[in-house]
Amino acid sequence: MYSAFWWACFSFAAIWAQKIVPGVDFLAPGLLLCVQMEKKYYIIWMIVIWSLIQDGIGGLPFGYSVLWYASIIVFYRGGAMFFDVQSVMFALLCGGLLGALHPFLTAMMSMLADMVWVPDRYIFEGVLQALIFPVEWLLLKYIYPQRFEHEPV
Repeated sequence: MYSAFWWACFSFAAIWAQKIVPGVDFLAPGLLLCVQMEKKYYIIWMIVIWSLIQDGIGGLPFGYSVLWYASIIVFYRGGAMFFDVQSVMFALLCGGLLGALHPFLTAMMSMLADMVWVPDRYIFEGVLQALIFPVEWLLLKYIYPQRFEHEPV
């Protein structure tokens, strides 16, 4: 119960931060943290709710955030074979991969919507995503209450 409230507060703060720094997904590190804690119930609900929010307020066609959040899970599963997925180095790698993926997903969705794609802007947003992702993940890892990690869902 308290964990759900914590994630709701996190969602509110992350959406507010996205308003300040447009083009950067502040919800993505939270999803990685949740995947690392193996809270499958929360993962499913977060992807559904956050995808509806992101695609509802965004200017791209529906599907960008579904691909974006699915890529986090794919990176986690792929990285688990080779890396310690609880480490800062993995968060740096995941942030870098997401930062590189952002311009490509945006270009793909822009073509589908017949929109103008501005490469400089989206590459800059990808660099910001790569820089902010590991810092936010580390912050979330340390402020997430330990008692919630073993809370039954």
